Amino acid sequence: MAGPARPRTLTESLRRWPVDAVEDLLRSRPDLTVPMPRDLSELASRATTSASTARALDDLDAWQRLVAEALAALPDPTTLAELQALVASEQSPADGSTDASSEDRQDQAAVVEDAVDVLRRRALVWGDAEALHLVRTVREAFEPYPLGLAAPSRQALDDAEVDAALEACTPAMRAVLDRLLWSPSGVSRQADRVGADPARSPVGALVAARLLRPLDGDTVVLPREIALRLRAGRLTPHPVATRGPALTGRSRSSTLVDRAAAGAVLGGLDDLDLVARALEDSPFRPLRTGGLSARDLSGLARALGTDAAYATFLVELAAAAGLVAPGSSHGVLPTAAYDRWSTRPAAERWTLLAQAWLAAPRWFARSATNGGHALGPEAESPSAPALRRVTLGLAARAGTGTVLDPADLGAALAWERPRLARTPEAAVELTRDLWREASWLGFVALDAVSGFMPPLLAGEVVPEELAALFPEPVGHLVLQADLTAVAPGPLRHDVAADLRLLATQESRGAGAVYRFSADSVRRALDAGWSAEQALEWLRTHATTPVPQPLAYLLGDVARRHGAVRVGPALSFVTSEDDAQLSVLLRHPQAAALGLRRLAPGVVIAAAESDELLEALREVGLSPVAEDAHGRGLPAPPVPRAPAARLTPTPVPPRTADVASAIVAADQRAATASTAAAALDELRVATRDGLPVRVTWVGNDGRSTSRDLAPLDLSAGLVRAVDRTNAEIVTIALSRIAAVELV
Repeated sequence: MAGPARPRTLTESLRRWPVDAVEDLLRSRPDLTVPMPRDLSELASRATTSASTARALDDLDAWQRLVAEALAALPDPTTLAELQALVASEQSPADGSTDASSEDRQDQAAVVEDAVDVLRRRALVWGDAEALHLVRTVREAFEPYPLGLAAPSRQALDDAEVDAALEACTPAMRAVLDRLLWSPSGVSRQADRVGADPARSPVGALVAARLLRPLDGDTVVLPREIALRLRAGRLTPHPVATRGPALTGRSRSSTLVDRAAAGAVLGGLDDLDLVARALEDSPFRPLRTGGLSARDLSGLARALGTDAAYATFLVELAAAAGLVAPGSSHGVLPTAAYDRWSTRPAAERWTLLAQAWLAAPRWFARSATNGGHALGPEAESPSAPALRRVTLGLAARAGTGTVLDPADLGAALAWERPRLARTPEAAVELTRDLWREASWLGFVALDAVSGFMPPLLAGEVVPEELAALFPEPVGHLVLQADLTAVAPGPLRHDVAADLRLLATQESRGAGAVYRFSADSVRRALDAGWSAEQALEWLRTHATTPVPQPLAYLLGDVARRHGAVRVGPALSFVTSEDDAQLSVLLRHPQAAALGLRRLAPGVVIAAAESDELLEALREVGLSPVAEDAHGRGLPAPPVPRAPAARLTPTPVPPRTADVASAIVAADQRAATASTAAAALDELRVATRDGLPVRVTWVGNDGRSTSRDLAPLDLSAGLVRAVDRTNAEIVTIALSRIAAVELV
């Protein structure tokens, strides 16, 4: 009995797949689900578009990609045996010998078949082992010369003839052949033609010997049979392994690695707070060409006590998470999202940053290279999220606590995603950049994989045992007589914000040191604090008494603060100490500000009040702003950039639900088509009086098949005479499953 006919198209092949196989296809090629295809026909059409095919090829490893390219070099359709014969030379026995045993050959054939199965499950290949079809857009992706092989000659030389012709080649002729051997196009200009005499022309002699084939008057091509003979059957200059390199390394204690990672996370969170505060105090203005200036980043790096690469990474990370953004006129500023983020627990703050880093379509390290700028266009990289996930996935397979060499990880990446990594050298460079950023984020600690990596890659929350490594924020500090305060741990956000207002942070980390100075105290007084409030706050949050030098500093700055008051006139200056105003009027900047004595203790200016305030502070005075009614003005609100308009990531539907819906819709369409065909058959049989075999479903759900002679069709029913017993039967058209002419 003949088996079912082979599918003629990819759509027909997909219709024979079970729902599980369709689900596996959608999981491996998620771009096919958005928007959801209406049926299998639309799914097949979308899977064969150039864009979707390119993405699917990018997800192939080196061996799968080689098998796909070998299929492109073969005619369509081809057989699995022909493919295995072509690819067999890329594999060598385990002992390095040239002769493979029967068992080795079976293993070689099996790995080729496994690769074909992967390509088939991803809808890049369809058909059985006797008729393999490569999807048209896949074949076009490897054109014009897949594997650097041109088409074979119509009258190809046999191996003995090729060997004899090669032995007769001169060194100049062999040089031409060598130049064409691995050429991606297999085409060379006839630059070696030095005359009409073939004996003096290497190209002419090769054409005469049928070792080259002319394409036109100026171009020649190396035929496939000659190339394979010269290559000794190899398809690539360097053998392609059927499996990726194993990632191994010495192990460290997982507990030690996780604790070090938690410390790195806490340090990174604190550093990002410092970046936000630095932008708040002095917003960075973007360059006209995009990005931030190197001078601004160098100043930020000095403030953090680190290098420009780390400072650039922090700015890029904050922008990717929507915590900073360009303001309307103030430059790059923290956003309202930062204020909400800073109040969350450490584990939640880290999760948001890590997810933003994984999904960012930018390669942050490029912003720190020569000619690059933080937040500039140089770092745009749509493939960055895939590279990060693949690389970290490879590292996670090695296990928590495994020490990995970035060079080994780069080699594994070059095999796992050769299309994304481009070259092995580029893969190692990319891995080094990524490994360094992963260590800053806590994915890696002590050069080993930390426990923070696997759950984030799986989309899970930080496990409780890892979240417990973050110490609880403290609300107290230790005051010292040298005008410093020491935080015995990570401070609560509200406490840290108030302390940064009163003092300047001098060191990073959980146990940070803050120094009080006249400038820092004046900053708090400008924000609306009084000396009494500052002392009360220190008594509340300090575990030690307020040192006498600090109390004296607060009192001294408070006494001088507000001795000079500024108001709009455009603006005016008043003071109970007329001598201070006399000194001010003799200052070199007095003329530029348009200062003029209006009365004893009163001076007016031709400058805005905020400009005058800044100038008086530079002179060494401590002015206080007033409104037009003489009331002291509070500090202006902290500027914030508008919330970054992040495109919401649509939650994709479950692939199982999508697969079931597509298959069900296709079956409904097929049923409707079958019913329409059956109705057409009945009309023809009724009109021409032809007997038919009708199959329908009865009221009890059983299928019935009888030979009938149709009488008439009306009102959704067919009346017919049973040819075996002359019984008249009436059947609802909706219950008919098939009609066949007898």
